[in-house]
Amino acid sequence: MNNTRYLLFVLIFLSSPDLLAQRLAVPEYVTCNRNQLTSWQGTVERLERAGDEVKVWISTDYGTREFLKFAMPDWQGTLGQFRLRGNTFRDADWGSLFDTAGKIKPGVKAIIWLCNTEGVKPVIDWQPPLE
Repeated sequence: MNNTRYLLFVLIFLSSPDLLAQRLAVPEYVTCNRNQLTSWQGTVERLERAGDEVKVWISTDYGTREFLKFAMPDWQGTLGQFRLRGNTFRDADWGSLFDTAGKIKPGVKAIIWLCNTEGVKPVIDWQPPLE
């Protein structure tokens, strides 16, 4: 009987959504001190491009909704804050995020790395579904 209780406890414990969420390994391109770093991981709900800025709304895997605006003095600086599955993001990569109507494709995920150190810009790693 004790083995059955133990097994039941382990199954309930492991099925907790918070425990199933994995801690992310910080990629090399994120230069922030690890003690000053946080991340949001989840599904991109809305994405707007205007001028040299990009606005992102994300529903995180932890049940929160977050917003972030990426803005730099020039477009290349803004693009420098982006990755595509960990690789350098190029202007041509927008097609993997948007459909032909200009809306965010369903299932696009992202990891946003935020640093609590002045002067260190956030980085977003886009994770569109593989086609």
